[in-house]
Amino acid sequence: MEVKNVGGGASMSNPHRYASPARQAGSSGVAAAEVTPDVPVPRTLLLWLTCGVAGTVIFPLIYLIEGATRPGFDAWRQTISALSLGPDGWIQRANFIMLGVVVIWLAFVWSRILGGGSGATWYPIMRGVEGVGLIAIGIVTRDPLHTVLMVGIVTAMCVSLVVIARRLWSESNLRRWAVFTLVCGLWPNVLMPFFGVALSSHGLLGGYAGLLERLATNADTVWGAVLLIPLWAGSRLMRAGAPAGAAPRH
Repeated sequence: MEVKNVGGGASMSNPHRYASPARQAGSSGVAAAEVTPDVPVPRTLLLWLTCGVAGTVIFPLIYLIEGATRPGFDAWRQTISALSLGPDGWIQRANFIMLGVVVIWLAFVWSRILGGGSGATWYPIMRGVEGVGLIAIGIVTRDPLHTVLMVGIVTAMCVSLVVIARRLWSESNLRRWAVFTLVCGLWPNVLMPFFGVALSSHGLLGGYAGLLERLATNADTVWGAVLLIPLWAGSRLMRAGAPAGAAPRH
């Protein structure tokens, strides 16, 4: 039975009829998340992210210096992992382990940045797999396991970039960056086959195996450094109503 308010107020059969939009949205967690606007990444998380990206840039700087100063080493032809061998090999092995720790740190930071958003689960997972692989490759220097680990690292890197490209595409203000991210994710897949051929070739490509490997394996380092530009400029990438720990949207 409908009970009417004789004083002219809202009908008790529909108590939300004249409720404010904010109150109606607050009656449902889903509705609240849908009306909550995106906000720029908090300054603290940006600082954490910048420190992590700086750590990934240190990695190639170390192996470039090592390759240029080690007697008899040919960086154009020899792989990065070749620096892990010999009396001074501990430097590059420590470099791999350092990068692995940094990548795991970045996985944590990105889990905070993407909390509640698309890719909030799988992007950090794939970066974590990449980081663990890098630590392992710094410990294991002998094939075939070393090569298997390298393939796993590159695969995880490519998958993570494709996942984050999907998230960026969902943000209308970052779609051009999504295209850039997808290119970075596909880039190693184009170069790694040439690297594989160069390793087993004595022809033209054989003289550039080291160069091809270095170009193929730094996609996420380049991506991370470039993406800092729009994030520091205030581009939105984090949902204010879905902090880290909330149920992620996939």
